[in-house]
Amino acid sequence: MIPWYVHCFGREYLDLYPHRDDAEAQADVEAIIELIDPPKDEPLLDLGCGAGRHLVALHSAGFRHIVGLDLSAELLEIAAERLTKAGAEGIKLVNADMAHIPYEEHFGTVLSLFTSFGYFERDEENAAVFAAVRKAALPGGRFLIDYMNRDWVIANLVGQEEKDVAGRRVRIERRLTAGRRRVEKTTRVLGPEGEEKTYHESVRLYSPLEVEQMLEAEGFVNVRRYGSLRGAPHRSESPRLILVGEKGGARAGEA
Repeated sequence: MIPWYVHCFGREYLDLYPHRDDAEAQADVEAIIELIDPPKDEPLLDLGCGAGRHLVALHSAGFRHIVGLDLSAELLEIAAERLTKAGAEGIKLVNADMAHIPYEEHFGTVLSLFTSFGYFERDEENAAVFAAVRKAALPGGRFLIDYMNRDWVIANLVGQEEKDVAGRRVRIERRLTAGRRRVEKTTRVLGPEGEEKTYHESVRLYSPLEVEQMLEAEGFVNVRRYGSLRGAPHRSESPRLILVGEKGGARAGEA
């Protein structure tokens, strides 16, 4: 069976999220700079870069050693078009799995934005993403992960929703499964000629403590928790969970 994330992310996916635009990406990058002040003279990785809106914003902010990595070749094609249109030269796009980053001790900063984590079925597979980031980061390199806040998702889950997006009727169903350990989302898109496409998403709902422990187990230290990219304190009612850690020495259990 093909995993949901292999066929879910394409051009139509972007149409379903029109509010995720360049202005939002620019605001995100400004907040990240204020929060962690990434060194602009060291390579930076946007892990799960999608269609490249954050890549453009990073380039505009003065970063010049940027890599965008994503599993979707279709989204990377859109990213390349966007970068060319924006005149953002020198950004490398890599088509790869986030758990198999083809770099070693290369990046001063790694960013994982807009819930690009928790896609895999098994916890070991999700932890492998953190292991790959640790391997790809320079000693002392920082990893920022922007993830959904489990408590907020459970308290505010909208089971059914229907709306019009880009001339199409969109019906969304959400539910909690696996003892509230995953959030499942089914999106049905009805076209003007009656055609229908269905997309299914499934993301692991980790608590803040669980993600912190996973990071620490993979060798990240000085892990800090925030409720937004702006550095707001994290609370149960925060919609987002922002964690920032640094690549330390050996992983837990290593000699």
